[in-house]
Order: sequence, then C-alpha cells, then structure tokens
Amino acid sequence: MIGQLLKKQVHKSQLLFFALSSSLGLGILLIVVQLFIDTQSLFNSKNDLLGNQNLIIYKDLGRDNAFTSDEITELNAQPFINKTGGFTHGTYRVLASVTFPNHAGISTEMFLEAVSDEFIDITNKDWKWQPGDKEVPIIIPKNYINLYNFGYATSSGLPQVNEKIIRQVPIDLTLSGTHKTENYRAYILDASEKINSILVPESFLNYTNKKLSPLKDNKVSRIILDVINPSDPKLLEFLASKKYNYLSNDVQNSKLSYVLKLILSIVLGIGLLITVLSIYLVITNINLLILKNKQTITQLHFLGYSKVQISKVYHAIAFKILAVSIIVALSLNVICKFIFMPYLSVLQIEPNLTSIIYTVILSVLIFISLAMYYRNHTNSKIKQMLRPNTSLLSSEN
Repeated sequence: MIGQLLKKQVHKSQLLFFALSSSLGLGILLIVVQLFIDTQSLFNSKNDLLGNQNLIIYKDLGRDNAFTSDEITELNAQPFINKTGGFTHGTYRVLASVTFPNHAGISTEMFLEAVSDEFIDITNKDWKWQPGDKEVPIIIPKNYINLYNFGYATSSGLPQVNEKIIRQVPIDLTLSGTHKTENYRAYILDASEKINSILVPESFLNYTNKKLSPLKDNKVSRIILDVINPSDPKLLEFLASKKYNYLSNDVQNSKLSYVLKLILSIVLGIGLLITVLSIYLVITNINLLILKNKQTITQLHFLGYSKVQISKVYHAIAFKILAVSIIVALSLNVICKFIFMPYLSVLQIEPNLTSIIYTVILSVLIFISLAMYYRNHTNSKIKQMLRPNTSLLSSEN
C-alpha cells in the first residue's frame, strides 16, 4: 500500500527517459573503455604502428659521426626525452652462411649490433646469451624476410620461409677480428618491425668485441630515444638545432597514435559528461518526487511507518532506473564489440572476450557505487524532510 501511495506522482515515461539517457552515457563510457582495453596491445606494444614511442637519431655521415658522452648526457637531460640507448656494433667482420636441405647454401657478409633490451620490441625468454651457450639468438628486421622471400628466394630457386619456421633455419657465423677468428651457431629468434638492424644480445656483442678486437673502440653512432611524443615540436626543434637526423616515418606514426588517443579521450569525456548529467537528472527527479509526496510521506510517518520503509520505495525506483541503464549500456557494448571486430582485425588485434569481462566488472562496480549513493542521498532527503520543525516553539526576544 505504501508503495502505491508514493508512486502516484511517478510518470513511467519520465523515468524511462532518464533511464535511456543514463544508458546512453554509460554505453559510450563502456564502449570507450572496451576500445582502450582492446587497443592496449597497439599502444603498449613496441613493434606496432601505434605503440611506437621511440625515435632513432644519427649524425650526418662523415669520418667522425659518433656521439660523445657529453652529447648523450645532454640528450638525457631534456624534459621531453625519457631515456636513451646507444647502438653497440661489432668491431669485427661477420660472414653468415645458411644451408637449406637439397639446395645450395648461401653466404653473405653482414653486421651485428646490439641495443638495450628495454628498447627491443620482442619479448622472448630465449633472448639471452652467456659464454658457453651453443647458439646465438638473432633478431632481424621484418622487411628482410619479405626481401628474401619475394626477391632473392624467387630468383635463386631457394625455398621461401615464414616467421613461424624461420627459427629452424641454422646459421653459421664466422667472426674475424684483429686478434683471432671464431665460429658460432646462430638462429633467427624473431623479426622486428621497429628496429632496422641485425641485433644480437648485448652480452654476446660485448664478449666477442673484447675477445676478437680488444684494441678497437666501440663508438655509438646511432641512439634510440624513448620519448613522450616523437612529434613534439620542442623535441624536433632540439634535434634540428643539433643537426641530428631521424626517420620521418617514426614522427608520422606518432602523430597517428596521438590523434587516435585524443579521439578516444574526447569520446570518453563526452561519455562521462553525459553519464554525470543523467545521474544528476535522476537525482533531481527523485528529489522532485519526494517534494511532491511531502504531505503523504509526513502522514505515513505519523501513522507509524519508519523512514527506512518510506525510503525503500524511492530506492526501488532509483535502482530500477540504474539497472535498466546498465543493461541497455552493456547490450550496446556487446553489439559494438562485434561491429568493431572486423576493423580491429585489420590492426592485427585478435578478437577476445577480455574487454567484455572487464566492462561487465566495471558495470557492476558502477551499479554498486551509484546504488549506494542514491540510497544515502534519498535517506538524507527523507530524514531532512521528517526532521521536527522547532522554529514555531521559539520566541522572539
């Protein structure tokens, strides 16, 4: 009976409007959160277009194009540069030989370089080497595989290889230094999309440099920068003032990443704004309902109904609006998940349900938080309304 009395002033169409407006804001919020989760592999990965926050710099070609320790210190001191890493190169000649079953072997001179592991876009437990190990892991540029498959292999009648079986190709390395020559077995561990160089672990390069050419200086001719934003005008102005060169593609990729993040942030902000406004409208509507039923609430309280019993009616209204909003928002989120899947697959993102699980958890947390807020707010309003008015008992002096 108490519910029927208090709900006389409730217009279902009005409550439905508030529920749908809330679901719109929550839906946008959940969709953007889902996109952030799905695209984290892009933004966080070191080898992808959108995850590239590194810049490789070098000086003009010449007799002395190595970076000095003072120049490296100056780079590290810049506020727009997080850290730097120098490319270490081998101080010896390298001859690599590969033999395929039932095919003539191929040999070529090459070079080896190393850079700190934190700058490498490959995460693999086998990326390590210590004296005594039988094989040396190598990381090559991904475009080298394409050049071999569609260029050299096709014209020479050699078998083509893909990234899955390339690790099984044995490589013999002959390293010739100023003091001695040594042979090592190697294999291609993976292919890099970011660093255009043939990399080996730093431990291997430092060991062989000291052993084969101990008297040669190992100078740093290229530096990789970990920066906040490769397209930052202050960074580019600084590099130009020092006449340091860099690949323009890295800057263009960074601009694309920045624009995409900015768009997602703006949409997230819009979703938050709509959500906050809809929550405010729901609270305002509940306040109006309580004010319209002020006389009825007061009479029910005098008849013996407690504040808790009266508040529960308005709790139910708020919870229903919130539940409908969450359900509609989650439904929109799931629909958009399947709509976005083909587009995300173009960016090499494997479809999974992780983001949906996270958005469901987020929805539950939002429901609990808002439900507690609505309950406390309603209890406070009704308690305030039923507070005894003692102003009539006071007298003027």
